[in-house]
Amino acid sequence: MPKQSQKHLATKRTFWTIAIFYLLIAFEFFYMASPFAIYFYSVYGPALNFINNNLALAWLSSGFLPHLVVETSSVLLTLHNVVGVALVVIGLLAFCLGAGQVYYYKLTRKGAVTGGIYNLIRHPQYVSLAICSFGLLLLWPRYIVLLSFIAMLFAYYFLAKVEESECEKKFGETYIAYKNKTSMFLPFRMPLVEKLPGLPKSGPKRYVAILALYVVTSVAAIGLANGLKSWSLNSLYALESKDAVYISITKVEKDTLGHIVKTALANPEVQSRLKSSGGGASTKYINYILPVDLYVSEIPMSPVEGASGHHFLPGNYNKNSYKIIFNRAELRGDHGIEGMEILLNTVKRIPVVEVRIDLSPSQVVEIRNPPATVHYENIPVPLY
Repeated sequence: MPKQSQKHLATKRTFWTIAIFYLLIAFEFFYMASPFAIYFYSVYGPALNFINNNLALAWLSSGFLPHLVVETSSVLLTLHNVVGVALVVIGLLAFCLGAGQVYYYKLTRKGAVTGGIYNLIRHPQYVSLAICSFGLLLLWPRYIVLLSFIAMLFAYYFLAKVEESECEKKFGETYIAYKNKTSMFLPFRMPLVEKLPGLPKSGPKRYVAILALYVVTSVAAIGLANGLKSWSLNSLYALESKDAVYISITKVEKDTLGHIVKTALANPEVQSRLKSSGGGASTKYINYILPVDLYVSEIPMSPVEGASGHHFLPGNYNKNSYKIIFNRAELRGDHGIEGMEILLNTVKRIPVVEVRIDLSPSQVVEIRNPPATVHYENIPVPLY
């Protein structure tokens, strides 16, 4: 086989290998952020459980932004899901626009695509997919997804380089002139970045340099995610004690939260249920406080009449009627963990009892057993 044909074949293999790689990651993001996540979990649950139960790897399955809660004390954190959805839509629309332009040029045989959106940047489709994937990362903010997202960005970059090399061979000076006047991914130049030393052209040094760059980028991203995680925990409407953490799904001031908890714990039957839940004096709890009309599938609770989908909150819910979902927390590592640290070290939640409270007379009005079946049973889901 001629040397040029071998090189072309190798280029095509590289193209499709990386293309399949990033398409699988994009599909994973979409699937995990969709209502079909429960089916995704049924396949990948064992792997997530392995990670979640491993002291060294458990952080990978944890989240760094709120997922279950509807409201926090930070407007930005409360709106991050809305921002995520907006980015997904914008990214998909921009991708379709870029793809339409590419196929128009191919069908009309106009040569290299250099007009329209391609007059601003050379790879608008990859930028669009990156925007879409970042939106999905906001919707499903786990560390393992963050690392996959970074790997995908690296894949986009090297795939873009492969495509540019092919275009230079196919279109010659015309494409090189176009390349010299545009940037790869941003509509403006970054002189400082352009002055940075490039990667080695080939050989082991190139792969070592790529790996080192990925590690540095990942460490920086994890550091940023850790900061977001601390911010998120501090922004929750929550109460903590030595043995329990109470998380409100909606905005409830601390005094009201305390009153709800005090009312529930003062009930003799609730006391008996908690005492008999197992684990002895060292038992730790993760408990959720939410309006009676609210339903969140990731929390083991009774069904709510009229609820549709995995999250349901009517706009005119009764703000005097709440429920507390008490869950025993199975911890990894040291059982001397207290307060908010319970959230960071829980392997599994075991539902104990559901207590409904009316704030008007400040009394427990109903005590329910945990549901016989719950969504995502024995599968690690976000805890807040």
